[in-house]
Amino acid sequence: MAELHPFFVHFPIAILVVSAAFDVYGASRGQQQHTQTAFILQLMAGVSAILAAISGNMAETLVVDQKSLHQGVMEAFDKHTSMGNAMVWLIILVAVGRTFAVLEKKEWAIKGWVFPIVSVVVALLVIIAGLLGGDLSASILTFYINL
Repeated sequence: MAELHPFFVHFPIAILVVSAAFDVYGASRGQQQHTQTAFILQLMAGVSAILAAISGNMAETLVVDQKSLHQGVMEAFDKHTSMGNAMVWLIILVAVGRTFAVLEKKEWAIKGWVFPIVSVVVALLVIIAGLLGGDLSASILTFYINL
């Protein structure tokens, strides 16, 4: 499952960016169906982020066992792993918090700007985690080319 990490990780990144767009558009136009769509997308991202984290943690065990890796690769790896794990917990926390607020019919959660702002922040952080993953891939590639 470790080799599937790149496959699993792209879905939550894309879906969170789309969710943020739906959230902002829905809040700015006052259209509930767009914010409801954003909510459903965030729930889907939470589930898929768990798969991405599991596959990423499996990939981590493969990399950590390689003692010969360059320090730059290990630093890029540590940054990506830390940010990725933090993002999974943040995505789950936002999804659970939003679910609670929606089920409790909190007006600020259904019609306000709280979750659109949170959605944009989460989307930006997920993009940063993805960029760190790209840096990690480039570091590994450079390491193996220079062998």
